[in-house]
Amino acid sequence: MPRAASICLVSGCTAKTSHSGRCAEHAPPQRPWARKSVRNQLRDSRWERHIRPRALARDAFACVVCGERERLEVDHVVPIAKGGTWTLDNAQTLCKPCHDAKTLRDRRTA
Repeated sequence: MPRAASICLVSGCTAKTSHSGRCAEHAPPQRPWARKSVRNQLRDSRWERHIRPRALARDAFACVVCGERERLEVDHVVPIAKGGTWTLDNAQTLCKPCHDAKTLRDRRTA
Protein backbone atom coordinates (compact mmCIF):
# COMPACT_ATOMS: atom_id res chain seq x y z
CA MET A 1 0.00 0.00 0.00
CA PRO A 2 1.51 3.38 -0.97
CA ARG A 3 2.30 5.95 1.68
CA ALA A 4 0.03 8.92 2.09
CA ALA A 5 1.40 12.18 0.71
CA SER A 6 2.62 14.61 3.32
CA ILE A 7 3.49 18.27 3.35
CA CYS A 8 6.89 19.89 3.78
CA LEU A 9 8.34 20.08 7.29
CA VAL A 10 9.26 23.74 6.85
CA SER A 11 6.82 25.97 8.70
CA GLY A 12 4.31 27.60 6.38
CA CYS A 13 5.14 25.50 3.31
CA THR A 14 2.30 23.34 1.99
CA ALA A 15 4.11 21.68 -0.92
CA LYS A 16 4.30 17.88 -1.12
CA THR A 17 7.44 16.29 0.27
CA SER A 18 10.28 14.50 -1.42
CA HIS A 19 12.41 11.77 0.19
CA SER A 20 13.80 14.06 2.92
CA GLY A 21 10.47 15.17 4.40
CA ARG A 22 10.85 18.53 2.70
CA CYS A 23 9.67 19.80 -0.66
CA ALA A 24 12.09 20.20 -3.55
CA GLU A 25 12.61 23.87 -2.67
CA HIS A 26 13.54 23.15 0.97
CA ALA A 27 15.31 19.79 0.55
CA PRO A 28 18.93 19.66 1.71
CA PRO A 29 21.55 19.65 -1.05
CA GLN A 30 22.37 16.26 -2.52
CA ARG A 31 25.67 14.76 -1.41
CA PRO A 32 26.61 12.15 -4.01
CA TRP A 33 29.66 11.08 -1.98
CA ALA A 34 27.46 10.19 1.00
CA ARG A 35 25.49 7.51 -0.82
CA LYS A 36 26.81 4.23 -2.09
CA SER A 37 25.92 3.17 -5.59
CA VAL A 38 23.74 0.12 -6.00
CA ARG A 39 26.79 -1.75 -7.27
CA ASN A 40 28.77 -0.89 -4.13
CA GLN A 41 25.85 -1.76 -1.86
CA LEU A 42 25.56 -5.20 -3.47
CA ARG A 43 29.31 -5.73 -3.32
CA ASP A 44 29.49 -4.76 0.38
CA SER A 45 26.47 -6.91 1.16
CA ARG A 46 28.06 -9.91 -0.59
CA TRP A 47 31.34 -9.32 1.27
CA GLU A 48 29.60 -9.15 4.67
CA ARG A 49 27.24 -12.09 4.10
CA HIS A 50 29.36 -14.51 2.09
CA ILE A 51 33.08 -13.76 1.85
CA ARG A 52 33.80 -12.49 5.37
CA PRO A 53 32.24 -15.44 7.28
CA ARG A 54 33.93 -17.95 4.97
CA ALA A 55 37.32 -16.29 5.41
CA LEU A 56 36.90 -16.35 9.20
CA ALA A 57 35.95 -20.04 9.16
CA ARG A 58 38.74 -20.96 6.72
CA ASP A 59 41.30 -19.22 8.96
CA ALA A 60 39.88 -20.96 12.07
CA PHE A 61 38.76 -17.65 13.61
CA ALA A 62 42.37 -16.65 14.27
CA CYS A 63 44.78 -14.06 12.90
CA VAL A 64 46.88 -15.61 10.12
CA VAL A 65 49.94 -13.61 11.26
CA CYS A 66 50.03 -13.98 15.05
CA GLY A 67 47.23 -16.44 15.90
CA GLU A 68 45.26 -13.95 18.05
CA ARG A 69 41.54 -14.76 18.43
CA GLU A 70 40.29 -11.35 19.62
CA ARG A 71 39.39 -8.21 17.64
CA LEU A 72 39.41 -10.00 14.27
CA GLU A 73 38.95 -8.27 10.93
CA VAL A 74 38.87 -9.64 7.41
CA ASP A 75 41.35 -7.88 5.15
CA HIS A 76 42.14 -7.92 1.43
CA VAL A 77 45.51 -9.57 0.78
CA VAL A 78 45.97 -7.31 -2.24
CA PRO A 79 44.20 -4.00 -1.58
CA ILE A 80 41.34 -3.11 -3.92
CA ALA A 81 43.14 0.15 -4.77
CA LYS A 82 46.09 -1.91 -6.03
CA GLY A 83 44.03 -4.25 -8.19
CA GLY A 84 42.79 -6.75 -5.59
CA THR A 85 39.45 -8.49 -5.91
CA TRP A 86 36.40 -8.97 -3.68
CA THR A 87 36.82 -12.76 -3.62
CA LEU A 88 37.56 -15.33 -0.92
CA ASP A 89 41.05 -16.02 -2.23
CA ASN A 90 41.93 -12.34 -1.67
CA ALA A 91 40.62 -12.31 1.92
CA GLN A 92 42.54 -13.04 5.10
CA THR A 93 41.73 -12.87 8.80
CA LEU A 94 43.85 -10.44 10.82
CA CYS A 95 43.63 -9.09 14.35
CA LYS A 96 43.31 -5.31 14.70
CA PRO A 97 47.02 -4.65 15.45
CA CYS A 98 48.20 -6.84 12.54
CA HIS A 99 45.62 -5.26 10.22
CA ASP A 100 46.76 -1.76 11.21
CA ALA A 101 50.41 -2.71 10.58
CA LYS A 102 49.58 -4.22 7.18
CA THR A 103 47.55 -1.16 6.20
CA LEU A 104 50.48 1.08 7.13
CA ARG A 105 52.88 -1.07 5.04
CA ASP A 106 50.45 -0.97 2.09
CA ARG A 107 50.23 2.82 2.26
CA ARG A 108 54.00 3.22 2.40
CA THR A 109 54.47 1.15 -0.76
CA ALA A 110 51.78 3.03 -2.67
